[in-house]
Amino acid sequence: MTVDTATLVWALLPVGAMHLLLRRRRELLLTLLVVDVGVAVLLGRLVVAGAQLGAGVPGAEGWGMPATALGSPEQTDLPLQFHIWWEEVRRLVKAGVPPWVSERIGGGIGLFAHGQSGLPFPLHLPVWVLGAELGTVVMAVWKLVLAGLGVALFMGRLGAHPAAVVTAAATWAFHLYLLSWLVVPLAWVVAAAGWVAWALLGTLRGQPGAAALTALLLGVLCGWSVHPESAVFLMGAVALWGAVGAWGRARRYGRVLVPLVLAVAVAGVGALPAWIAITDSAKREAMTGVARFPLPGVTVALRLRVAGQLFVPWRDGHPADGSWSLPFPAAPCAVATGTAPLVLLLAGGVRRRHRRVALGLAAMMVLAALLYFQIPGAAHLLTRLPVLGMMTWVRVAFLIPFGVCILGALGLDAWLRRPRPARLALAAGAVQLAVLAAVVVPPSRSLHRAAVPTAFIPGVMAALAPLLPVAGGAAVPLLAAAEAVAQGWEVLPGVPRSAPTGEPLQILVRLAEGQKSRVLGLGTALPANAAARWGLSDLRAHDPVRPRSLARLHAALGAAGADLAGEVTRPWAGLSGAWGVQWLATPPAGVPPAQAAGWVEVWRGEEGRVYANARVLPVVRLASRAVPSPGDAGTGGWEALDFATTAVVEGVLPPLGGKGELSVLDQRPHRWRIGVRADGQVLALLQVPHAVGWRAFLDRREVSVVTANLGAMGVVVPAGEHQVEWRYAPPGLAAGAALTCVGLWGCLGLALGRRRP
Repeated sequence: MTVDTATLVWALLPVGAMHLLLRRRRELLLTLLVVDVGVAVLLGRLVVAGAQLGAGVPGAEGWGMPATALGSPEQTDLPLQFHIWWEEVRRLVKAGVPPWVSERIGGGIGLFAHGQSGLPFPLHLPVWVLGAELGTVVMAVWKLVLAGLGVALFMGRLGAHPAAVVTAAATWAFHLYLLSWLVVPLAWVVAAAGWVAWALLGTLRGQPGAAALTALLLGVLCGWSVHPESAVFLMGAVALWGAVGAWGRARRYGRVLVPLVLAVAVAGVGALPAWIAITDSAKREAMTGVARFPLPGVTVALRLRVAGQLFVPWRDGHPADGSWSLPFPAAPCAVATGTAPLVLLLAGGVRRRHRRVALGLAAMMVLAALLYFQIPGAAHLLTRLPVLGMMTWVRVAFLIPFGVCILGALGLDAWLRRPRPARLALAAGAVQLAVLAAVVVPPSRSLHRAAVPTAFIPGVMAALAPLLPVAGGAAVPLLAAAEAVAQGWEVLPGVPRSAPTGEPLQILVRLAEGQKSRVLGLGTALPANAAARWGLSDLRAHDPVRPRSLARLHAALGAAGADLAGEVTRPWAGLSGAWGVQWLATPPAGVPPAQAAGWVEVWRGEEGRVYANARVLPVVRLASRAVPSPGDAGTGGWEALDFATTAVVEGVLPPLGGKGELSVLDQRPHRWRIGVRADGQVLALLQVPHAVGWRAFLDRREVSVVTANLGAMGVVVPAGEHQVEWRYAPPGLAAGAALTCVGLWGCLGLALGRRRP
């Protein structure tokens, strides 16, 4: 898909409007111009190479997924998770169906409640208008511009020198963490950090509009966006920073506390359904009673290597060419901002009027470092906190470069008011020594080529020290921006503008066209969620909030994993057929002999094979017999059962014995309604994973759900003619929406309040 005129208009028109609105604010206009150049350089590299911004799925070219052509291949969640979910939301809305459940992912699991769609997030508008791929390009431009502008506004509110304003904005807009995560929704939280800091500073100064904006920004990020975990870390940083800023002045504590409370309320519409869904997830179940941090593999040597990334980010290899050598992806430790901010901080220090701000930043960075580096002792205490112990601590990493960018700019502000070239040269020399030490300690293989262009920036600053005061520091932001862009030159991922489709996928699409049956991929044959992109319904799901019922089914099929399911290794024909799977895609080796019974090969090629399931059954049907589990489903102990008439029921077995027939009266992803005529008591089965939010009704009266076949939803139906209905609504949506309305009303009242001196 090419970047067309509509995409350029969406990306550039709001940015152009910002230029016009801020044309009288010299430092803000300069910030936008510097960011413009950086965006053009970084994205222009992809355009020249014939690619567009976006991450691909390595090794999945044969199945119609875009391969990564340029840059880091790490962000595979973008096309496998976010793009798929967003396109499902668009499809359902166009069909006039509430985007609560996608029947094409995992047999029918939640969209909105699982927090992957970002439906209420206002800055997701390009996705809903242009589609997931092109919307991602637009949002990437917006993130970079807004990141720089937010920090510039914050520095301007501090009364900093224009050169310091532009320097802070340039280093933050192009620091490695933001660039490494730019294409995924996590980056929205990073881009908004400057805006939150700007609003917090006004809040501490008694400005009611700023307090309302603080509550609104934090609430929207925590509850409406796609990555609330990072937003919660930002909220914690605001609380700590606000406490430091209010120290010794009781009135200011109230100024900070009120927006934080309102932010929790504003977040309600998205946060409450997501929290309820998480409590029913396999990930939550696996984490209960287990301390996730500190990770045992984080040794002192590894911490030193990660700390070295602050000075020389690519000393341990680069993700773009597969040379990255640390035992985890590069993106979580891409916290470098360049060495220019470090030199400036050492050279200028912090002016007295900014010391409280600097102290708040330092406290925030210390807490972030304790979590990020998992410092022994402190980490063992922090992991015992109820919510913090469940979170992914590396998400807090963005607070470290944020503090470095601001403190470096404050150092430049102080230095420009009393320029001392000798001190700047001395600071640059000290940082240059630290860079050289990071290269050689601990021992590493030869320095990667990507680290060379920026390895001697401190030396350049030392050489230019006598000249910088002459131009009023104008060269500093340009040097800092050039360093940041050079470090991130090959980081942005790019994909071919036309996604190839493999022959096995074409066969699968043709066979399943117009059918309600489901598909399954064995091993690496078909990436989870990818089938939805081509109109197929996959029993797997690439979803960190998988319900426990679906996780049990995946485990029986050999797809292990606490949050994201692994690859299917045991495609039992009987069990998968009971869940409506008619087609199986496999690598060229085919189905393992232990699971071959029931599968009929219908196509074979060099890229893989496709099988039909002789034991496939309708997704909704009647069972006349209920039995307890005959053993471990993962070992094939269930394959002897006749799932057409039998259901494996957990707990008390309902007394069944009748026979009947059904007719489907209404079929939508979030609602099924059937008519049943039976001569005795039967069990109506809907082979959709049972999750919190589903309710069952018999003749319009709510009844309890019987869990059958690992996770399907059953309803006991007596003899006679009856109607059975299953309905889904995001759990807690009404209460969350009401809470958000209260929060928004509170923000309005706060904004209209009288400014307190």
